[in-house]
Amino acid sequence: MVASSVFVNETMQILPTPYSHSITPRLEYCAYLLKVILEKLQKEHSALQKTNLEFYSKNAELTENADFKKQIEIQANLSCTIGALKAAKSRLESVSQIDDIATVISPLISIIRMINSNIYANMPNSSHDLIELSTTLGSIVMDSGSLVEAKFDFKQTNLESTRILAEVNLIVKSKIRTQYPNLNF
Repeated sequence: MVASSVFVNETMQILPTPYSHSITPRLEYCAYLLKVILEKLQKEHSALQKTNLEFYSKNAELTENADFKKQIEIQANLSCTIGALKAAKSRLESVSQIDDIATVISPLISIIRMINSNIYANMPNSSHDLIELSTTLGSIVMDSGSLVEAKFDFKQTNLESTRILAEVNLIVKSKIRTQYPNLNF
């Protein structure tokens, strides 16, 4: 437990820092919220993928259908979102010490904000949950940073979040091309 010291009657007393007591429950809440968001998105993705695959199997020759391509783009976007959130979940679960929080969680905030802007038009209901997750993670990073006097490297954070998203995007594009080989993207 992180603590601070104060002088009481000329004796130094160690007092628990209130923030240290609130970080763990908020991390647990973020893990729970992330699980709920993933379940919603996976359910939506499964339904969309099923519809798209059924249409494709019956109309494989319609490679230039604009509406179908839009549905495939939505599916790909949703796949990227799910992949990025799974990576975020894995990173969130890897936090074991308060010193890890700033470096591990900071990139997740950027990722979640980017995801939110990408899916807002198609899934506005998930937007609220993503905003809540991002805000809660941000407060955790700030509180933990003040406790350990962390210095934030926003350039490194942005590079890390961009790397994670690029990796997920590459995997999703490969899967989509495999599922729909006759379509030109």
